[in-house]
Amino acid sequence: MAVSCRGGGRSCPGLSLVELLVSLAIGAVLSFAVTHFLLGSKLSFLQSDELARLQENGAYALRLLAHELAMAGHLGREIPGSGIATTVEGSGCFGFLLDTTAPLFHVNDVSANGVAASGGAAPPADCLLPRQHQPGTDILVVRRASGTTLIAAGEVRGAPDADALYLQAGSQGSTAVLRRGADARDSGDLWEYIPAVFFLRQYSRSPGDDIPTLCRKRPGRTSGRMAPTECLVEGIENLQLEFGIDDNGDLQADRFERAPTTAELARAVAARLSLLVRSVHPVPGHRDTSSYLLAGSRVPAAGDGYYRRILQATVLLRNNPVFRW
Repeated sequence: MAVSCRGGGRSCPGLSLVELLVSLAIGAVLSFAVTHFLLGSKLSFLQSDELARLQENGAYALRLLAHELAMAGHLGREIPGSGIATTVEGSGCFGFLLDTTAPLFHVNDVSANGVAASGGAAPPADCLLPRQHQPGTDILVVRRASGTTLIAAGEVRGAPDADALYLQAGSQGSTAVLRRGADARDSGDLWEYIPAVFFLRQYSRSPGDDIPTLCRKRPGRTSGRMAPTECLVEGIENLQLEFGIDDNGDLQADRFERAPTTAELARAVAARLSLLVRSVHPVPGHRDTSSYLLAGSRVPAAGDGYYRRILQATVLLRNNPVFRW
């Protein structure tokens, strides 16, 4: 028979007020500790994720630009800097990129409109994005063909894309021509021609997202106009280039210039590439108080919550006309 603790002078088993308060206090402390641990783990994950993404994006951008610089001026089996005839015509920037006599074109420390702060030569207007360039960064123009052929010595390695641009060389001694794939001939070596304008835009996907991004512009596929802007890598906050100039013909860099003239750029034997890479998102609890030195210019501390790193590479410009033997 169950015994009731009501009446009869029996006491009911249970917690006293003091024991209840102690239990609640212990529970609160444990809950706080678990919450603190989970929040700390989440913060550590965010920090590691942003840093890993920063390093991955920076390494990819550095490899891409270094490869473009190394390939600048490659025109199949034509001599770098050769003038190549073309059957294709187009807008100002379109024609500018098809001028193969200069493998490289460089604009130093541009404004938001893509114009060099110190003046000097500028690419045609349709190469630029008004009010969208990352101020204080460089623009790089690379003119080159692909490193592999679609047709070589009569061997067909792939079908030409009818809308793409190709450099086609005929038999030994004949003149090379730039043409669309639809007009490519069955005879003669064939390389895809892929010039590009590389620059930093202030945003990635939509104006106002404030994610500086490495982008490029290329000739359009179906007309003589430029194709829409392609954005390649997020978080590239600053791009600086210096060119090693050979003054005495020994194929060694005698000095490095941030804003070389056209004549100096034709004698460049190397390029020094510097990138300031930023995390895509701010990291809670972090404040960047560091300044950064890029190409002799100091970038002041931003005092914000983003991680930043500097990545650098020096590239030999083997296809620049100075290396003609």
